[in-house]
Amino acid sequence: MIKYSNEELCLIWLDSFIGLDSVHKQRLYGLIHGRTEIKKLIEQGKDYIISNISESMYRTVLSSSTAEYLGFVIEGLERRGIRAVTVVSDGYPLSLKNIPSPPLVLYCKGDAGLLKSKCFGIVGSRKSMPLSLSLAADYCRTLIKAGFTPVTGNADGVDKTALSAALENGGKAVSVLAGGFDNVYPKSNAQLLEKIAQNGLVITESPPEVVPLKFLFPIRNRIIAALSEGVLIVSGGIKSGALYTAEFAEEYGKDVFVIPYSPHISSGAGCNDLLKRSKNIMLTDRPEDITDYYGINVAGKEKEILSPLESDVLRVLSDGELHIDKICSAVGKRVFEVLPVLSMLEIKGLIVKNGTNVYATAKNLED
Repeated sequence: MIKYSNEELCLIWLDSFIGLDSVHKQRLYGLIHGRTEIKKLIEQGKDYIISNISESMYRTVLSSSTAEYLGFVIEGLERRGIRAVTVVSDGYPLSLKNIPSPPLVLYCKGDAGLLKSKCFGIVGSRKSMPLSLSLAADYCRTLIKAGFTPVTGNADGVDKTALSAALENGGKAVSVLAGGFDNVYPKSNAQLLEKIAQNGLVITESPPEVVPLKFLFPIRNRIIAALSEGVLIVSGGIKSGALYTAEFAEEYGKDVFVIPYSPHISSGAGCNDLLKRSKNIMLTDRPEDITDYYGINVAGKEKEILSPLESDVLRVLSDGELHIDKICSAVGKRVFEVLPVLSMLEIKGLIVKNGTNVYATAKNLED
């Protein structure tokens, strides 16, 4: 069983009240932190609690000011395999502590030490073009190679692609949830998050029972921005949630990199808008823009990191040029799965397109 200090236990107890919003939790913590006899302190704060929150919540908090209730909360975390890192814990990252309204508690599954690693945010739209997803994977691989820990959400699209790329390339990633661990959304990504928890870290500021309501997602994005040295916006429409991450990152003085898009591509309109309205946001069209900015030279350190499917396609093309239909047949994939891989290999200069849907390895490709 994890041992928590009295002050940590106080925070975990206070944060367990789902009916209390973060502002009132912060104020109540100001009344009781660092002291014992919580029930007596709650009784002394009766007038404040009733006038600012409600009488029913006062009765709930007061009746739960017992060792038995705290034991129930801690046992629930242990049973779920969750470690609580509170704002007073040694493992709580300073970058998060310094933002307005930092989470009182981070609920963690996996390697909580990654909270203090060199992190980089990668976010984007759930509805991204195949090429955008390939770019997300490529940037993720390069950032891992440069020593960064990718930080993202857990949605389909860019989030899922970044997490998968981290796993495929031996890197550790951090996934930040909008709700509690009992209500992972979308459920289709539950298995992926289990793998991230085994190899990296999954965190949330919500107690386990919290349902990920719509308003929690943009609030969640402030954590991604705060943890990261910089943030990459891969894709996003005009109203995309990824733009909230960019706004938080700007507010916190973080570096923001944005991939540009051609006109009339709805999933990139938000990216172009960011580039037009902010002088502090940097355009990037290749991963090295980021590593060069931080003075990290990844060129020549090792051979180009390729995904398993990219390696398969290169192997198939090693004997000569092929039509895309034959490539798909050889690797056992459909056209829509192979097209973004071919596009990415072209960007990397490893293959060339000869005519209509015919591909071959580049002439200068090394063995």
